Amino acid sequence: MPLFGKNAWRSKLKKWILYGFITLIIAIAVAVSGIITYTNDSAKDNNRRVLENSLWNALQLQIQSYRFLNYLIELEDSDYPLNGNALFEYDLLMSRVDLLTESRVGSLIRSFEEGRIVKLMNIANGELELLSFNVSQLENGDTSYLPNLISRIQRIEKQINELMTLINKGNIEYKNNQNQKLKNNLNAIELLSITLLTCLLLLCFFTVKILSELKVAINDNEKIKGIIQTNNEDKANILSFIHQEVRYPINAILSIAKSLKNSKAIHSPMMLSKNIEESGLQLLQTIEMFSDLALIEANKLTLSSTTEHLQNNIEACISILEPQMSRKGLQSIVYIDPTLSTYVSFDFIRVKEIITALLQNAIIHSPTGSISVQIRSSLLSAPLVPPPINTQEVKMLQIAIKDTGLGMSNQSQQKLRINPSLLIKPEEPILSKVDLNLALCHKLIHLMKGEMHFSCIPQKGCEFWLDIPFHVTSNNNEAKLNTSIVVENKRKALLIETDKHLAQVIELQLAALNIEALCLEEVNIYENKHYDLIILGNMTWFEHYGHEAIQQWSDRGFPILSYYPQVIKEAQRPITPLYFPLIQSQLEKIICDLFSTQESTQDKET
Repeated sequence: MPLFGKNAWRSKLKKWILYGFITLIIAIAVAVSGIITYTNDSAKDNNRRVLENSLWNALQLQIQSYRFLNYLIELEDSDYPLNGNALFEYDLLMSRVDLLTESRVGSLIRSFEEGRIVKLMNIANGELELLSFNVSQLENGDTSYLPNLISRIQRIEKQINELMTLINKGNIEYKNNQNQKLKNNLNAIELLSITLLTCLLLLCFFTVKILSELKVAINDNEKIKGIIQTNNEDKANILSFIHQEVRYPINAILSIAKSLKNSKAIHSPMMLSKNIEESGLQLLQTIEMFSDLALIEANKLTLSSTTEHLQNNIEACISILEPQMSRKGLQSIVYIDPTLSTYVSFDFIRVKEIITALLQNAIIHSPTGSISVQIRSSLLSAPLVPPPINTQEVKMLQIAIKDTGLGMSNQSQQKLRINPSLLIKPEEPILSKVDLNLALCHKLIHLMKGEMHFSCIPQKGCEFWLDIPFHVTSNNNEAKLNTSIVVENKRKALLIETDKHLAQVIELQLAALNIEALCLEEVNIYENKHYDLIILGNMTWFEHYGHEAIQQWSDRGFPILSYYPQVIKEAQRPITPLYFPLIQSQLEKIICDLFSTQESTQDKET
């Protein structure tokens, strides 16, 4: 199920909502820090103003008491009438008392010295209240109250000075206490700020982690959607492959069934039966390919090594596909390196399946021409795997299959060129990269710990070569494939062949039989050269002077072999026919019989 549904804009909207939420959290944190700092600064300023006012008012009380006392002492007879000046000075003094006893200043200084300041304030206030009558009489011109008034003010001077001292002392202690509280509050604020910052960092960390996981989840979601889409396409491709692969043999079987119903069938029952068998085998082979691919994908396919005759198995594998190649006019040939052991150990069933698949691929892309299979030693190092029982060591075997057809399409080549060794990741749907035959080859070779490469030239064909490990039997006395020379004395052969690919493989086959071959496309029939063997392949000049050439070679006693249909059909001299697939056992038997007969004739003549 997709992580965010089908619409991509929903995932983007959620991401932007998350970004906005993180921004909001950071903004709130910054705002809270600013408010705390601003509030703390305002509280400091307010407390400082209250302290300053208390000190200022206490100082004003002290100063104003001195001023009132000096005013009374300095009164003269000429100053009368006072016209309210005494009352003004008195009211000014009392206003300073009121400022100390009211508002926040009064509340603050009452907490100083455990009530001593309050007691002094009450004494000073009571004494000053009692002066109001004397001040009123003084304003009326009665100077008899002046000495008493001065004496009373002088008596409260000591209390006012003590009050000033206590207020100053209390202010200092209060300020120290407030500073300590502010310091503690500041420490608490710093701790809260650090905690808040830590929370923000953790939030940012988890947010980044969540975003990274979200991004990974989105990418995984896209990959899963791509894989699902690719799997659906691969399923469709598989069904298309199945339809394409099984359609031809099924149509062939149906066509033969219609022919059998027709009483006037032009083909013999033997031929129809052979065609049914061939089509059935081809259909069975296709089904087995799909079955093996399914087992490989499920990791249930296991390799089973057996020790068998190498040449016989390879030649039997080529013979199975010969009817298909014959219908298209394709010429097939097999060469097996004679230095290889006769018996080797590996999974012959899978190896023959690989060769069959590559041959099927070559047949598909080759309307005409030739196909060769070459088995030889590989130069690659063998993988480090323990050899099975009754085997001596692990070596590498190279199987090369080459055709001279049209070659693969550029699209197919491009898919293979991505990685020429076809080392595609196991989870990749390989059928979407290449066709069925190559897909099966890749999977099997990868399972066998081998490698596969290819080369392709448009209109000139393709060559696939694969290197797979095999095990040599522990019997050191085991003979090689062709260690006994078929022809004791080295012989010379003339090969007429226009197909260079076919000629090269025939040269290798003859060299394995101790015969040196000279390959030509045309030959001068009047050339006086001796050859021990003449092999006539595809020729362009047979109709002009082919009969004359065959007659001259026959007159000179040169044995002639040919796989060219026109030569076999029209030759008026004895011609030993060769048939495709041109395998080594066929060529070896014919040449062995030929030269052994010649040697016997020569012995009788001598």
